[in-house]
Amino acid sequence: MAAKPSSQGAAQAYTWKKNSEDIIVLANRSTKNFILELPTGRCRLDAGRRMRTLRSILQYPQIQALVSEGSLTIE
Repeated sequence: MAAKPSSQGAAQAYTWKKNSEDIIVLANRSTKNFILELPTGRCRLDAGRRMRTLRSILQYPQIQALVSEGSLTIE
């Protein structure tokens, strides 16, 4: 992977961004706080907060259920 120059002039060797279309914002539109059980560990998403993540998170059953009931939305 090639290094990307940063605004400070130093080279950044790694980035998690593969394709900008794969990045989504997951928003908690409910009044509840959620603990998301992900393969990488637990992630807390508080009421009214947003999380920038990869689109692949939508494959997990807990996330699918919360999106389908309207508690989480994709921005």
